[in-house]
Amino acid sequence: SDPNRFRMIFDEIMAKNDQFFVLADFPSYLEACSRAEKMYLDRKNWARSALINIASSGYFTSDRTIEEYNKDIWHLEKLK
Repeated sequence: SDPNRFRMIFDEIMAKNDQFFVLADFPSYLEACSRAEKMYLDRKNWARSALINIASSGYFTSDRTIEEYNKDIWHLEKLK
């Protein structure tokens, strides 16, 4: 692996301009990753959280878009 593979990105962020504020919330990002890793180790609680997240997600915009494509372009029958 090339140790300088990401050097250009590092130099851009550290020496020039962090235009997208990558470093502004990096500590909280690392903290969130650590919490997620700990949660993942409790498989039952992880599965529960995942199911609640899925159930709470509601109607996606992509669902609406696909329905509109079908109505206007594809004209396919819905599966039951």
